[in-house]
Amino acid sequence: MSLEVWQAILNFRYISVVWMVLTVIGAVIVYFRLTSQLRRFTDARAYKPENADRFFFAWRYVFMFSMGVLVIFLFSDVFGIIGLSLAFIMTLMGWGIRNPIMNLAAWLLIIFQKPYRIGDRVILGTTIGDVRDISIMYTQLDQVGGTIGGEEKSGRSVMIPNQHLFRWNVINYTRDEKYILDEVIIRLTYRSDITRAEQILCEQAAEVTAEICEETGESPYVRFEFIPSGIVAKLRYRVSAVKRQSTSTLIVERISEAFMCENGIAFAYVKREALLMPKEGTGFPPQYLHTVRFHTNS
Repeated sequence: MSLEVWQAILNFRYISVVWMVLTVIGAVIVYFRLTSQLRRFTDARAYKPENADRFFFAWRYVFMFSMGVLVIFLFSDVFGIIGLSLAFIMTLMGWGIRNPIMNLAAWLLIIFQKPYRIGDRVILGTTIGDVRDISIMYTQLDQVGGTIGGEEKSGRSVMIPNQHLFRWNVINYTRDEKYILDEVIIRLTYRSDITRAEQILCEQAAEVTAEICEETGESPYVRFEFIPSGIVAKLRYRVSAVKRQSTSTLIVERISEAFMCENGIAFAYVKREALLMPKEGTGFPPQYLHTVRFHTNS
Protein backbone atom coordinates (compact mmCIF):
# COMPACT_ATOMS: atom_id res chain seq x y z
CA MET A 1 0.00 0.00 0.00
CA SER A 2 2.80 2.36 0.89
CA LEU A 3 4.55 1.61 -2.40
CA GLU A 4 1.42 2.45 -4.33
CA VAL A 5 1.02 5.70 -2.43
CA TRP A 6 4.65 6.62 -3.13
CA GLN A 7 4.20 5.87 -6.85
CA ALA A 8 1.03 7.92 -6.90
CA ILE A 9 2.88 10.82 -5.34
CA LEU A 10 5.71 10.56 -7.87
CA ASN A 11 3.24 10.40 -10.73
CA PHE A 12 1.29 13.39 -9.44
CA ARG A 13 0.95 15.93 -12.19
CA TYR A 14 2.12 18.89 -10.13
CA ILE A 15 4.80 17.10 -8.12
CA SER A 16 7.48 19.57 -9.34
CA VAL A 17 5.41 22.44 -8.00
CA VAL A 18 5.11 20.69 -4.64
CA TRP A 19 8.86 20.14 -4.46
CA MET A 20 9.45 23.76 -5.40
CA VAL A 21 7.13 24.95 -2.64
CA LEU A 22 8.82 22.68 -0.10
CA THR A 23 12.24 23.94 -1.21
CA VAL A 24 11.17 27.54 -0.83
CA ILE A 25 9.70 26.87 2.62
CA GLY A 26 12.90 25.11 3.68
CA ALA A 27 14.97 28.01 2.33
CA VAL A 28 12.88 30.50 4.28
CA ILE A 29 13.36 28.50 7.49
CA VAL A 30 17.13 28.32 6.88
CA TYR A 31 17.20 32.04 6.12
CA PHE A 32 15.52 33.05 9.38
CA ARG A 33 17.64 30.71 11.49
CA LEU A 34 20.88 31.90 9.89
CA THR A 35 19.81 35.51 10.14
CA SER A 36 19.02 35.10 13.83
CA GLN A 37 22.46 33.62 14.52
CA LEU A 38 24.25 36.26 12.43
CA ARG A 39 22.28 39.06 14.05
CA ARG A 40 23.42 38.12 17.55
CA PHE A 41 27.02 37.79 16.39
CA THR A 42 27.33 40.94 14.27
CA ASP A 43 25.43 43.32 16.57
CA ALA A 44 28.23 42.96 19.13
CA ARG A 45 31.04 43.40 16.59
CA ALA A 46 29.80 45.74 13.85
CA TYR A 47 31.16 48.92 15.57
CA LYS A 48 28.01 50.82 14.56
CA PRO A 49 24.33 49.70 14.35
CA GLU A 50 24.04 50.97 10.78
CA ASN A 51 26.84 48.62 9.71
CA ALA A 52 24.79 45.63 10.85
CA ASP A 53 21.65 47.02 9.20
CA ARG A 54 23.42 47.48 5.89
CA PHE A 55 24.91 44.02 6.10
CA PHE A 56 21.54 42.37 6.63
CA PHE A 57 20.02 44.44 3.86
CA ALA A 58 22.64 43.02 1.48
CA TRP A 59 22.37 39.56 3.06
CA ARG A 60 18.61 39.44 2.44
CA TYR A 61 18.85 40.18 -1.28
CA VAL A 62 21.90 38.00 -1.86
CA PHE A 63 20.11 35.07 -0.21
CA MET A 64 16.93 35.67 -2.23
CA PHE A 65 18.92 35.92 -5.44
CA SER A 66 20.83 32.71 -4.65
CA MET A 67 17.61 30.82 -3.89
CA GLY A 68 16.04 32.07 -7.11
CA VAL A 69 19.01 30.76 -9.07
CA LEU A 70 18.82 27.41 -7.21
CA VAL A 71 15.11 27.02 -8.01
CA ILE A 72 15.77 27.72 -11.68
CA PHE A 73 18.47 25.07 -11.83
CA LEU A 74 16.47 22.46 -9.95
CA PHE A 75 13.04 22.84 -11.49
CA SER A 76 13.47 24.24 -14.96
CA ASP A 77 13.30 21.74 -17.81
CA VAL A 78 14.12 24.33 -20.43
CA PHE A 79 17.88 24.35 -20.98
CA GLY A 80 17.65 27.65 -22.76
CA ILE A 81 16.43 29.32 -19.58
CA ILE A 82 19.28 27.72 -17.61
CA GLY A 83 21.86 28.95 -20.09
CA LEU A 84 20.36 32.42 -20.08
CA SER A 85 20.36 32.43 -16.28
CA LEU A 86 24.03 31.43 -16.17
CA ALA A 87 24.97 34.18 -18.58
CA PHE A 88 22.99 36.70 -16.55
CA ILE A 89 24.61 35.61 -13.29
CA MET A 90 28.13 35.76 -14.71
CA THR A 91 27.48 39.21 -16.15
CA LEU A 92 26.27 40.51 -12.81
CA MET A 93 29.21 38.98 -10.97
CA GLY A 94 31.70 40.36 -13.48
CA TRP A 95 30.34 43.87 -13.93
CA GLY A 96 27.98 44.74 -11.15
CA ILE A 97 28.44 43.16 -7.75
CA ARG A 98 31.94 41.67 -7.64
CA ASN A 99 33.57 44.61 -5.82
CA PRO A 100 30.70 45.19 -3.36
CA ILE A 101 30.66 41.49 -2.49
CA MET A 102 34.44 41.51 -1.96
CA ASN A 103 34.12 44.59 0.28
CA LEU A 104 31.34 42.91 2.25
CA ALA A 105 33.34 39.70 2.62
CA ALA A 106 36.38 41.69 3.78
CA TRP A 107 34.20 43.53 6.34
CA LEU A 108 33.10 40.18 7.74
CA LEU A 109 36.77 39.20 7.97
CA ILE A 110 37.51 42.44 9.83
CA ILE A 111 34.79 41.94 12.44
CA PHE A 112 35.54 38.21 12.88
CA GLN A 113 39.37 38.16 12.83
CA LYS A 114 39.92 41.81 13.88
CA PRO A 115 43.18 42.55 12.01
CA TYR A 116 42.59 46.11 13.23
CA ARG A 117 40.09 48.04 15.36
CA ILE A 118 38.96 51.65 15.56
CA GLY A 119 41.79 53.66 17.10
CA ASP A 120 44.61 51.37 15.93
CA ARG A 121 47.54 52.81 14.00
CA VAL A 122 48.03 50.73 10.87
CA ILE A 123 49.77 50.59 7.52
CA LEU A 124 47.40 49.59 4.70
CA GLY A 125 49.35 49.25 1.48
CA THR A 126 51.44 52.44 1.40
CA THR A 127 49.15 54.49 3.67
CA ILE A 128 49.87 55.02 7.38
CA GLY A 129 47.02 56.20 9.57
CA ASP A 130 44.82 55.83 12.62
CA VAL A 131 41.59 53.90 12.03
CA ARG A 132 38.69 56.31 12.51
CA ASP A 133 35.77 54.28 11.16
CA ILE A 134 34.99 50.83 9.70
CA SER A 135 31.92 50.48 7.49
CA ILE A 136 30.79 47.54 5.40
CA MET A 137 32.46 49.00 2.29
CA TYR A 138 35.31 51.23 3.49
CA THR A 139 37.88 51.73 6.22
CA GLN A 140 38.50 55.39 7.04
CA LEU A 141 41.98 56.44 8.18
CA ASP A 142 43.27 59.68 9.66
CA GLN A 143 46.47 59.82 7.61
CA VAL A 144 49.82 59.94 9.35
CA GLY A 145 52.66 61.40 7.31
CA GLY A 146 52.00 61.77 3.60
CA THR A 147 52.53 65.54 3.57
CA ILE A 148 55.65 65.28 5.75
CA GLY A 149 58.48 62.82 6.31
CA GLY A 150 57.66 61.90 9.91
CA GLU A 151 54.78 60.07 11.53
CA GLU A 152 52.48 62.89 12.59
CA LYS A 153 48.88 63.44 11.53
CA SER A 154 48.59 65.24 8.21
CA GLY A 155 44.95 66.27 8.69
CA ARG A 156 43.83 64.28 5.65
CA SER A 157 41.20 61.53 5.70
CA VAL A 158 41.72 58.45 3.50
CA MET A 159 38.91 56.09 2.46
CA ILE A 160 40.21 52.60 1.62
CA PRO A 161 37.95 49.83 0.22
CA ASN A 162 37.78 46.85 2.57
CA GLN A 163 38.76 44.45 -0.19
CA HIS A 164 42.37 45.64 0.31
CA LEU A 165 42.62 42.81 2.86
CA PHE A 166 42.75 40.34 -0.02
CA ARG A 167 45.60 42.19 -1.78
CA TRP A 168 47.76 44.09 0.71
CA ASN A 169 49.73 43.37 3.83
CA VAL A 170 48.18 44.87 6.96
CA ILE A 171 50.67 46.16 9.54
CA ASN A 172 49.13 47.00 12.90
CA TYR A 173 51.22 48.98 15.38
CA THR A 174 48.98 48.36 18.37
CA ARG A 175 47.00 45.14 17.95
CA ASP A 176 49.16 42.81 20.06
CA GLU A 177 51.51 45.22 21.83
CA LYS A 178 50.75 48.52 23.53
CA TYR A 179 54.20 49.92 22.76
CA ILE A 180 56.48 49.64 19.73
CA LEU A 181 60.28 49.59 19.52
CA ASP A 182 61.80 52.81 18.21
CA GLU A 183 65.36 54.10 17.92
CA VAL A 184 67.45 57.25 17.77
CA ILE A 185 70.64 57.00 15.69
CA ILE A 186 73.73 59.02 16.66
CA ARG A 187 77.15 59.08 15.00
CA LEU A 188 80.21 59.43 17.25
CA THR A 189 83.90 59.87 16.49
CA TYR A 190 86.33 56.99 16.97
CA ARG A 191 87.94 58.82 19.89
CA SER A 192 84.68 59.24 21.80
CA ASP A 193 84.22 57.49 25.12
CA ILE A 194 81.45 55.12 23.96
CA THR A 195 81.01 53.67 27.47
CA ARG A 196 80.12 57.10 28.82
CA ALA A 197 78.05 57.81 25.69
CA GLU A 198 76.05 54.61 26.20
CA GLN A 199 75.39 55.57 29.81
CA ILE A 200 74.11 59.02 28.82
CA LEU A 201 71.94 57.67 26.02
CA CYS A 202 70.25 55.11 28.25
CA GLU A 203 69.79 57.57 31.11
CA GLN A 204 68.12 60.22 28.94
CA ALA A 205 65.82 57.73 27.19
CA ALA A 206 64.90 56.12 30.51
CA GLU A 207 63.92 59.49 32.00
CA VAL A 208 61.72 60.39 29.03
CA THR A 209 60.03 56.97 28.92
CA ALA A 210 60.04 56.31 32.67
CA GLU A 211 56.36 55.28 32.86
CA ILE A 212 56.71 52.89 29.93
CA CYS A 213 59.86 51.33 31.39
CA GLU A 214 58.08 50.76 34.69
CA GLU A 215 55.03 49.25 32.99
CA THR A 216 56.91 46.94 30.59
CA GLY A 217 59.95 46.17 32.74
CA GLU A 218 62.21 46.95 29.74
CA SER A 219 64.98 49.54 29.83
CA PRO A 220 66.47 51.42 26.86
CA TYR A 221 69.62 49.90 25.39
CA VAL A 222 72.26 50.77 22.78
CA ARG A 223 73.71 48.89 19.82
CA PHE A 224 77.00 50.05 18.26
CA GLU A 225 78.28 49.68 14.69
CA PHE A 226 81.44 50.82 12.90
CA ILE A 227 81.09 53.11 9.89
CA PRO A 228 83.83 54.80 7.77
CA SER A 229 83.41 58.15 9.54
CA GLY A 230 83.04 56.91 13.11
CA ILE A 231 80.79 54.76 15.30
CA VAL A 232 77.01 54.56 15.04
CA ALA A 233 75.11 54.33 18.31
CA LYS A 234 71.54 53.06 17.97
CA LEU A 235 69.50 53.91 21.06
CA ARG A 236 66.42 51.69 21.26
CA TYR A 237 63.43 52.06 23.56
CA ARG A 238 59.71 51.34 23.83
CA VAL A 239 57.25 54.09 22.98
CA SER A 240 53.57 54.61 22.20
CA ALA A 241 53.03 54.55 18.43
CA VAL A 242 51.07 57.80 18.41
CA LYS A 243 53.80 59.63 20.41
CA ARG A 244 56.74 58.26 18.47
CA GLN A 245 57.78 61.55 16.85
CA SER A 246 57.45 63.78 19.91
CA THR A 247 59.26 61.27 22.14
CA SER A 248 62.24 60.91 19.80
CA THR A 249 62.51 64.70 19.51
CA LEU A 250 62.61 65.11 23.29
CA ILE A 251 65.24 62.39 23.63
CA VAL A 252 67.44 63.98 20.95
CA GLU A 253 67.24 67.38 22.68
CA ARG A 254 68.27 65.93 26.03
CA ILE A 255 71.12 63.89 24.53
CA SER A 256 72.47 66.91 22.66
CA GLU A 257 72.52 68.99 25.85
CA ALA A 258 74.20 66.20 27.83
CA PHE A 259 76.91 65.64 25.19
CA MET A 260 77.76 69.35 25.16
CA CYS A 261 78.86 69.00 28.78
CA GLU A 262 81.19 66.07 28.00
CA ASN A 263 84.74 66.57 26.76
CA GLY A 264 85.28 62.95 25.83
CA ILE A 265 82.32 62.64 23.45
CA ALA A 266 82.07 64.23 20.00
CA PHE A 267 79.62 63.89 17.15
CA ALA A 268 81.06 62.46 13.95
CA TYR A 269 80.43 64.08 10.60
CA VAL A 270 81.66 63.73 7.06
CA LYS A 271 84.49 66.14 6.24
CA ARG A 272 85.44 67.08 2.70
CA GLU A 273 88.49 69.13 1.72
CA ALA A 274 89.10 70.84 -1.63
CA LEU A 275 92.69 71.95 -2.47
CA LEU A 276 93.12 74.49 -5.28
CA MET A 277 96.59 74.64 -6.87
CA PRO A 278 97.75 76.69 -9.90
CA LYS A 279 99.06 74.99 -13.01
CA GLU A 280 102.80 74.61 -13.42
CA GLY A 281 104.48 77.83 -14.49
CA THR A 282 101.60 80.02 -13.37
CA GLY A 283 101.01 81.84 -10.16
CA PHE A 284 97.97 82.41 -8.06
CA PRO A 285 95.55 85.08 -9.18
CA PRO A 286 96.08 88.38 -7.34
CA GLN A 287 93.19 87.75 -4.99
CA TYR A 288 94.56 84.30 -3.98
CA LEU A 289 98.15 84.62 -2.78
CA HIS A 290 98.13 81.38 -0.85
CA THR A 291 96.70 77.91 -1.11
CA VAL A 292 92.96 77.98 -0.61
CA ARG A 293 91.19 75.26 1.32
CA PHE A 294 87.44 74.76 1.47
CA HIS A 295 85.77 72.67 4.14
CA THR A 296 82.27 71.32 3.78
CA ASN A 297 80.57 69.47 6.58
CA SER A 298 77.64 67.11 6.20
